Amino acid sequence: MKRLSLFEKSVAVLTVLVVAIIVAVVGGYWWSNSTPHRPRGVPESAVFLRAPATGAPGAPRGQWLSCWVSEGHNRCKLTDKDGSTKFEGDFLPYGRDGVVAEAQLKINLAKTTKQDSVWAGDTWVPLVYLDNGEVLIPAVQYEKGKLIVEKEREKTK
Repeated sequence: MKRLSLFEKSVAVLTVLVVAIIVAVVGGYWWSNSTPHRPRGVPESAVFLRAPATGAPGAPRGQWLSCWVSEGHNRCKLTDKDGSTKFEGDFLPYGRDGVVAEAQLKINLAKTTKQDSVWAGDTWVPLVYLDNGEVLIPAVQYEKGKLIVEKEREKTK
């Protein structure tokens, strides 16, 4: 059986090291782009709003958002990925009175981002874009949210 030279051993070790680094980086980016486990109490209808990337692989960052109808009001809840409530309150449909029906409360994940958000207390709360084209705005910051929607709609004209 032939013994490996020092050069061959070095190449083998370097190859294993490079492959391990590649696997670690690819695995880290895959992990950071995966949706985390849904915490207890977060409904199946909730969507995960991913926080902006930090540039380095790591645990997924973001919050869960769910909306429902309760006592004649649209309510939405923003939940941290560990299950703690960050914000919960009434939301109003943009540009009209009334309530969006429960069946229509399908959150459009592509449009609902932290970019279109307002401060509600000490929490940055997103405007909720629905699949049917409606927008829900936190009632406590309706006027500010309304300005954001109008500015966005002006851009698309």
